Amino acid sequence: MFRRLVLLLILVAADSCSGDLPSSAVSDSQAERDFGILRSSTSIVALIRERGITPPDLSAPDPLAQLQRELAKSDPAGTFAGITYDLTRGNGLLVDWLVQTPNRWGRKADDLTWFAMGCKDCEPDVSLPACNTDSDCKGGTCTAIWPRTPGARTAARKVCLGHSDALPLRIHDLVASARQSVDIVELQPAPTGRFSAALQAAIAELAFSRRQVEVRVLIGQFPPKGVDAAAFLGELTKMARDIPGSRVTVSVSAMRTCTVLESCNSFSWNHGKFIVVDGREAIVGGHNLWTEDYLTDNPVHDLSMQVRGPAAASASRFADRLWSYVCGNLEYKESISLATYVPGHGEFSQRCPAALATRRAVTGTGNVEIMGTGRLGAGITEDFANQSELARDLMFGAARKTIRVAQQDLGFRLGRSDTLFPESSLDEMIDLMERDGDVYVVLSNPGSIGNGGSPYYNDVPLQVLAKRLKDIVQKRIDTADPRSRYAIRKGPDPVNALLCRHFHLASFRFGPDDSWPGGKTIANHSKLWMVDDRIFYIGSDNMYPVNLQEFGSIVDDRKAAGTLLESYWNPLWQWSKRAAVSGEGVEKCIFRDIIR
Repeated sequence: MFRRLVLLLILVAADSCSGDLPSSAVSDSQAERDFGILRSSTSIVALIRERGITPPDLSAPDPLAQLQRELAKSDPAGTFAGITYDLTRGNGLLVDWLVQTPNRWGRKADDLTWFAMGCKDCEPDVSLPACNTDSDCKGGTCTAIWPRTPGARTAARKVCLGHSDALPLRIHDLVASARQSVDIVELQPAPTGRFSAALQAAIAELAFSRRQVEVRVLIGQFPPKGVDAAAFLGELTKMARDIPGSRVTVSVSAMRTCTVLESCNSFSWNHGKFIVVDGREAIVGGHNLWTEDYLTDNPVHDLSMQVRGPAAASASRFADRLWSYVCGNLEYKESISLATYVPGHGEFSQRCPAALATRRAVTGTGNVEIMGTGRLGAGITEDFANQSELARDLMFGAARKTIRVAQQDLGFRLGRSDTLFPESSLDEMIDLMERDGDVYVVLSNPGSIGNGGSPYYNDVPLQVLAKRLKDIVQKRIDTADPRSRYAIRKGPDPVNALLCRHFHLASFRFGPDDSWPGGKTIANHSKLWMVDDRIFYIGSDNMYPVNLQEFGSIVDDRKAAGTLLESYWNPLWQWSKRAAVSGEGVEKCIFRDIIR
């Protein structure tokens, strides 16, 4: 799979050099040339200048309401309101709302319990050992899971859970609780192993309940292999089809909107990752449902969140827009496939499911404000519909103390001769540092590859990122005083002084070890940013420039921010700062090692 991905990315790179660059990867000079034009490829910089868009004031009331008003300026007709930007109130967060895997901070790398797929003497659907107590599990946790037979509650069974096996159980319980609808939006490949088993069992339980439920599964696919929608539909429904009286309808689509081989001037497919039930509860974030990468040895680190309330419907509205594209373009069989199971019909059909977000609205009883933000990438619309990146830059511009980032990478170079960076976001980070603020960035380790073959590193060494930052700061200094470049320096280099003090850059660590047993590097797939330890984003949108469909949540809640800091960021930085190459306490700062 890794070789196929590299081949694809080479094709992608060739296209993106001649096509529309992702908007955050456009330089200031290109933004000036684009001034006055508003289209899908319009740069964030040009859009902000043209429309008079300003960052929220965090000292004023309701920053997310301010953000909503500013984002609306990028959408003058209101076409994407409620789709790529949607502010909701009344949301609630469970005690365990933060979904992080593996949640084992401070452990040694060889101290994570996991169970191989296909193990002997295991429950066959999940490949987990049966147990009675934790002592049977060799470091795992003995936990009750769904019964073998749908509806047979007395036949609940216990199995040993490894480091992250609670995630499929959480997904099963959420999907099985549906009363009306389920939305599952993911990236190729289709859910595997324990994740697939959890979804099969949940759909079978819905069938047994005889509730009338519409299930939609949309998978972003890319060449050369793609996803067999009908085959995966058969896998999902194989238990439910034998249950009499079922009223569960399941649709599976594999889709992309653009590649280099098609007519649009970019490449694009769904990259969002969320599950929504009844428009009332959702898991949103970065997790792909891949057993090999997440649940066995050398697991990928990732972050999602679970929310109750109207914010869940924000995700379904975004999914409705993707499904509208799918159902309007079924003739493009190389890019889009659809298969639907209707109870009582032996053969799968191509029936398009109805929109789900238009069903009965959910009224929230909580007190958490959440803004759903997304982007529609390329191929769906010619209009600007990239409110996800715009919101990020505006919130970075609002920061007065800190910006914290946990990402796979900030640059994209796989298969390219050059490197793309989120230029507008880097500018906002540097603005904050010039105001005496601090930026913390934790990235995946060089060469990180998941067990399934997916890369979690974009071939951008930290030195390349550091050089780009240094060049931007140096250009600012030269622009402010062109004669300074010829002056004899009498003190410390101001570029190094700024970056070495305020830009805290590190590779991901979760404990005392620098790699997994055997030397495999530690992969990070989180997509988190946080401003002034108050407002944060968790979703699917990487900061490195690619032009895909994305969705995530921006949360303004001090209690939730405190939980995120205590449970995730503080231990992340505690262990990762040992691998820091710049920032406070780093003696050999990477910026001083780079020749200008």
